[in-house]
Amino acid sequence: MIAVGLGAAVVIVTGSVVGGIIGGTLNDGENHKIKMTTAPPPAPPPGSRRALEHDEIYGRGNPQFELTKKERAIFSTLARRQGTSGQRAR
Repeated sequence: MIAVGLGAAVVIVTGSVVGGIIGGTLNDGENHKIKMTTAPPPAPPPGSRRALEHDEIYGRGNPQFELTKKERAIFSTLARRQGTSGQRAR
């Protein structure tokens, strides 16, 4: 009989503690949500106003694969000839 009473008391106390923790967490979440929805949005960082250049995003790349002006002219001439003849690239 005493064991049943003590067991019931332990279940009630444990339930109260767990319920209090869950209730406090939910209350903190609601307070945080209210605080965040009523506060103005943060200001954007000053550097984000300027668009990033291609080199800043991707880097300079490997200079080994950059064409000279003469090579670029040759390839554009070949591409133009191939385009006008109607042939597909293989």
